[in-house]
Amino acid sequence: MSSSVLPSFVRKLFSKYLLITNTVTCSSLLAIGDVIEQTREIRRNRKNESHASKHHHSYNWKRTGRMACIGLALGPFNHYWYFFLDRFLPGTSGKMVIKKILLDQVVAAPFFNGSFILGMGLLEGKSLTENLDNFKSKFPTLYLIDWFIWPVTQSINFLYVPSRFRVVYVNVVVLFWNVFMSYVMHDSEGSVLANKVTSWLSK
Repeated sequence: MSSSVLPSFVRKLFSKYLLITNTVTCSSLLAIGDVIEQTREIRRNRKNESHASKHHHSYNWKRTGRMACIGLALGPFNHYWYFFLDRFLPGTSGKMVIKKILLDQVVAAPFFNGSFILGMGLLEGKSLTENLDNFKSKFPTLYLIDWFIWPVTQSINFLYVPSRFRVVYVNVVVLFWNVFMSYVMHDSEGSVLANKVTSWLSK
């Protein structure tokens, strides 16, 4: 779609206020992803309980708020990262796209996943030891699954998406990734999965 047919406020969001747009989008979608995951957890718990022993399950909005705060902190990194990639590796040739994907996986993915785990731990009030143990158990899972999802996603991003829309495109895909991250961080089954992956990788 040509920028000339877009409403003026939309053009400003993706030009003059692009940093704010990307940061708010990152924060909002992390929060939405957590709400989706909490909805799944609540429905599962209700289904697993007997009718006589059912308890009231409600949303943990503080948990969702913590996810939103992490998004506010990481949004600027995503914003500037893609501009850096386009300047450092200009063009959409196959060789350039592969270089961008590899750099994204080697630099951005570990930073984002690691910052997410450690940041959530700090906001939850975990001690340094607890936070490091949490990182050791959950980072391998997130980073391993990351390699199955993001190279394909980013190949579309770097080939077809205009530079100023890259973060928004990533954030839309990230909505599904955020659900998975919330699952690994907060759900007991997600923690079990993380421990299994860590054990498998350490063999």
